[in-house]
Amino acid sequence: MTVYRPKEQIQVEPEPDQEPKHPKRYLLLLVFCTTLGLLAYWKGVDFLVPDADGNPKLAPKREEEYEKRIKRLEEAEQYALLANRNGLFPCYSCDQDTSIFLLVGHVWKYGVTVQGQKKRYTLKGLNAMGLAYEVQLKSGTTECLKAEADKIFHYPLLPENIIRVKPIKRPPGNKSDL
Repeated sequence: MTVYRPKEQIQVEPEPDQEPKHPKRYLLLLVFCTTLGLLAYWKGVDFLVPDADGNPKLAPKREEEYEKRIKRLEEAEQYALLANRNGLFPCYSCDQDTSIFLLVGHVWKYGVTVQGQKKRYTLKGLNAMGLAYEVQLKSGTTECLKAEADKIFHYPLLPENIIRVKPIKRPPGNKSDL
């Protein structure tokens, strides 16, 4: 005769010589990941070096990057993209229309760059859009940004805009005032 007991009464005891599964693997994995993390952290800190007194200072490479960045900011240019053909162009400043008719030489957009025309726009792309890139000011970033703001805000007064049936607030290629 077999006696059945409810499940909650059955107790299974582990065998005395049985160890938990692979504890050494988990410890080894933890040590490996920690070591890898520390190596990645210290390898990533290549922008600091100690000075003669042992205090941290910028590494020469980082100092050089800083100097390049400052020089680029001092060599900005304010430009205009002008229509180099008569025709329809996209208009981001028009109330309901999505395009506007421009004559050769009319302003489509004002902008500022520290990269120069070749990195900002490709000649092929400008030609495809029917635009020409014209540098209007080479100076520091602040001066170029001021010149850009002046031209965008005063765009409504340009003769090419005033003669329109419905003048627009800013050049057609400028999506915002700045």
